Amino acid sequence: MSRLTTEERQAMIIDEAIKILHTGGFEALSIRELAKQVKISEPAIYRHFLNKEDIILGILNRMLEFDILLNKNIADAKSAKQKIRQFVLYHFEFLEKNPEMTSVLFSEEMYTQSDTLRKKLIFIIQKRKQLLKTILNDAKNSGELVDVDNNELLSIILGTIRMIVMEWRLSNFSFQLTSRGKNMLKILDKLILI
Repeated sequence: MSRLTTEERQAMIIDEAIKILHTGGFEALSIRELAKQVKISEPAIYRHFLNKEDIILGILNRMLEFDILLNKNIADAKSAKQKIRQFVLYHFEFLEKNPEMTSVLFSEEMYTQSDTLRKKLIFIIQKRKQLLKTILNDAKNSGELVDVDNNELLSIILGTIRMIVMEWRLSNFSFQLTSRGKNMLKILDKLILI
C-alpha cells in the first residue's frame, strides 16, 4: 500500500473533522478523537495542523472551493436571470449532496470562540454576497429584475436559503432540499424577475 501524500492526509483529517462536527458538534471535535477516527497518532495530526482552530480553517478553505465551483456553475448561464437561479439552486444541490457541511455552517459556537475563524467566515460570506450583488446588478441593468434595493434583495435571497437549509437540518434532512429550492425559485420568479 502506498503512502499518502501530505495533501491526501490533510484532506482525510478534514473529512473526519467534518464528520465529527456533524455527528457530535463542536465540543466533540478534539485532536484525540480525530486521531482515533483517522487511525493515526495525535502527534501525526500535529504534523499537518497546528491545532483544532487550524483544522477548522482547513474546513473553511474547503468552503472556498465551493465558491470556485459556484462560479463555474453560473458562468455557463446565458442571462443574469439564469445566473440568479443557478446561484440559488447550486447552494441547495451542493448541501443536499454534502449534508454534513450544514454542521459547519450552523456551528456558530466555533466562530464566537475564535477571532481568526470568525474573520475567515466573514470573508467567505462577503465573497458570496459580492458575487450575488454583481449578478443582481447585472440583472437590474439588463431589465431582468424589478427595481428594488439590491442590498435588501440580497439579504432576502441569502436569508431564505439559510432558513430553508436550517429547516432541512432540524428536520433531520427529511425532505428533498433541491425540490424545496426549486419551489423557492418559482416564488422568486414571480416576485422579482421580469
